[in-house]
Amino acid sequence: MFSFLQAIGQDCWQSSELMTVVGDNFPSAVIESHPALTTYALLLCLLYFMVFVENSFISILISWRSLFNRIALEDTLANKNLIYAINNTALLCVPTISLVLYFLNVSPLNFVFILAAMSVFVLAHLGLFLLTGWLKYCPDMMRTVSICGRMHLIVFTTVSLLLLIVVRLAGITSSVFPTVFLAAVFGLLFILRATRSLRIFKENNYSLLFWFLYLCTLEILPLGLLICALIRI
Repeated sequence: MFSFLQAIGQDCWQSSELMTVVGDNFPSAVIESHPALTTYALLLCLLYFMVFVENSFISILISWRSLFNRIALEDTLANKNLIYAINNTALLCVPTISLVLYFLNVSPLNFVFILAAMSVFVLAHLGLFLLTGWLKYCPDMMRTVSICGRMHLIVFTTVSLLLLIVVRLAGITSSVFPTVFLAAVFGLLFILRATRSLRIFKENNYSLLFWFLYLCTLEILPLGLLICALIRI
């Protein structure tokens, strides 16, 4: 198992287009250290999944069930154990999506840099939600919107994993189809997220202007920066 993960780590580092840019000027010691770091990261993810495997499967079922079912969503938000399971699974989604994006050749970056970009985005996103809830005296509402976003992240991760399996089994080498498919799924989930957040804002008697500002500053802008980091660096 360790040798298999180490081989993945070696591959995840050497396939980066950044290596073709920096060439011989890049320190060899740094290059050799990253496969080990990737291996350890994969081992930690595997251990994390083994510890919370039951929560992960429950969260996947709940997230899909709550995607279009309002009653199921309300029942989920009222259950602390389910929220705990969703939070744990959403944390595991970050390295999982990073691996999927790398193996599907969606981003020119290697796994280490994709994971770093995803981690910064998640931490910044969480911090902005907490700050907005504190400044506008609506922590419960922002917490609800944030949990809905984590469920959408879980749904997107499961679709991405299924796509990766299909692409590998079908022997598809081009990255065009996976990229377009993931973009379409992401766009659909984003529309659902925006619609659901609008309903939550209305139920809490907040104006349409506040919702629009939330959508631009906490959703569109961070996502735009993340996409630019993944495809242009």
